Amino acid sequence: MKRLAWLILLPVFTFFVACSDYQTARRAYEVGRFTEALEILERLAREGDSRAQYEVALMYLQGIGTAINPTLGGQWMLAAANSGNATAMVEIGGRFENGVNAEKNTILAFTWYRRAALTGDPIGRYKYALMYESGEGIPQDLPRAYAWYRLAESTAGKIAAQRVWQKMNPPDREQADRVYELLKKNPEA
Repeated sequence: MKRLAWLILLPVFTFFVACSDYQTARRAYEVGRFTEALEILERLAREGDSRAQYEVALMYLQGIGTAINPTLGGQWMLAAANSGNATAMVEIGGRFENGVNAEKNTILAFTWYRRAALTGDPIGRYKYALMYESGEGIPQDLPRAYAWYRLAESTAGKIAAQRVWQKMNPPDREQADRVYELLKKNPEA
């Protein structure tokens, strides 16, 4: 019985220790002890903490607490994104969209924004919609842009949705409403 209790409590204990370590790293960062913060965050990142992976990536990309290292920064950013960190997904999308530490590639930008959008991330949804609206590197699709802007559920998304609505003719508006209802039920549709 004691063994069973230990097996149940161990993951809970580990979670709280990791949270505590993450907060310790954040406090160190906030007071300018960047090297200490990086050391703790790297350990957490190696253990799979996607928040820590993202922050380590930024520290290497910006040279905070360490020398600038775009290769390590990119590896950690990719690890964070692959661990489900939507902010990292948007960051990678932006880097491909603008050619920052990566060759400009609108298809990869679109792909990463889509991944973030599917997590429900409002910025990912907005950026995904923006690509549909602009049609840069992908076919323009105003009804789909409108729907994703609405799904972003942000002030910017609402304003952008109104802007796109004004650009569409009545049949496109009807289609936009249908697409929105469909995506609301199943974002992968």
